Amino acid sequence: MALSEKQQHAIRRSTRLPLEVPVLVTSLDPAVAFSEPCNTTLVNAHGCGLISQHEIARGLRVRLEIVSAKRHTTAVAAEVVPLGGDPATWLVGLELEVPGNFWGIEYAPADWKTDEIPLPAAAQPEAHEPVAKPASRRWRLTDISAGACYLETVTPFPAGTPVLLSIRAANSECLLDGVVRACHPQVGMGVEFLQTADQRTRVAELIGRLRDNREVPRIFVGRKEAPPKHELKLDSAAAEPASSPTPDPLLQLIREAPSMSAAQFANDLKAQRLGKRRDPRIDVKLPVLLTGTDENGRPLDQRVTTINISRRGALLEGIYGRLRPGDRVDLARGQKKEQFRVAWVGDADTPSDGQIGVAALNPNTSFWDQDLEAERRSMELANLPGPGE
Repeated sequence: MALSEKQQHAIRRSTRLPLEVPVLVTSLDPAVAFSEPCNTTLVNAHGCGLISQHEIARGLRVRLEIVSAKRHTTAVAAEVVPLGGDPATWLVGLELEVPGNFWGIEYAPADWKTDEIPLPAAAQPEAHEPVAKPASRRWRLTDISAGACYLETVTPFPAGTPVLLSIRAANSECLLDGVVRACHPQVGMGVEFLQTADQRTRVAELIGRLRDNREVPRIFVGRKEAPPKHELKLDSAAAEPASSPTPDPLLQLIREAPSMSAAQFANDLKAQRLGKRRDPRIDVKLPVLLTGTDENGRPLDQRVTTINISRRGALLEGIYGRLRPGDRVDLARGQKKEQFRVAWVGDADTPSDGQIGVAALNPNTSFWDQDLEAERRSMELANLPGPGE
């Protein structure tokens, strides 16, 4: 069966989500008999992409079944791309013969128009079989900033997972690339947005819509796999987030999460929501010895100065050599030495150039305790009434 150009490009007509769904693909052509379990690499309302160990001919009709949900439909092989390897594999683009939300995704992207497309009889569960709904995640957006967001869910993705977020509010959909930085089972996960100029604009517009409309957004989050270099691949943003021109407290908190207990993170997140600092910061200039390695692999061993300090972190100035968020550095002061994580870096050619914000890897750190106590006593003495007052 020859495919028209429209059919060949059918699976590009609606938003594609990078989602792994286990499916059973079975040939409907008696002359080409095979049945193979596969995992999708992306899905949408018109089809899917998957990796097969069979060289499927374009135009071949297949039965596509989600075994766990006892749901099946029919599709046509619209695109086949050899991937090589040993054993050889092929990327197959399947077009659903009847488009729709065959995948059972809650809060699917707006352009899927699932309510307007009924499933065919072949896609319905057998009459005598109980309906088994596919496992799904529910998401609730609780915090968002220019650089990150926190989503409540009982089944978060593991830290380090690339994800695609579909956030719908005020009759508009926003698609954002990100990476899971904080994972709290049964509670939620923190996602750091990947930074491109276009995505920063989209985040700002989304925050504006949420603020103006006070609407609870509908959210879908899909795992973003790293597909081969082929036509069906989704474009990805830069792998490394860019530094922000000003500190982003939510982003800093999410980056620090791996070194914190779940309870401590929850308390700090609550303070963040209320606009409070997790730890009081005191403006004080203190000399500190910083050692580490810059982004070019050159060793750093220099004296820097604090701008302010808190129980678990500090803002430093006088940095020579470029560091990146996530880098590790050692700070030494007096007899104390401890490892810190770079949470923020000032942009070049701005007033914050040469500044970094750091957070202690040890959540129970006492590195600054003596200095904080000394400053507290100094401020108390300064506020004592003088003679005759």
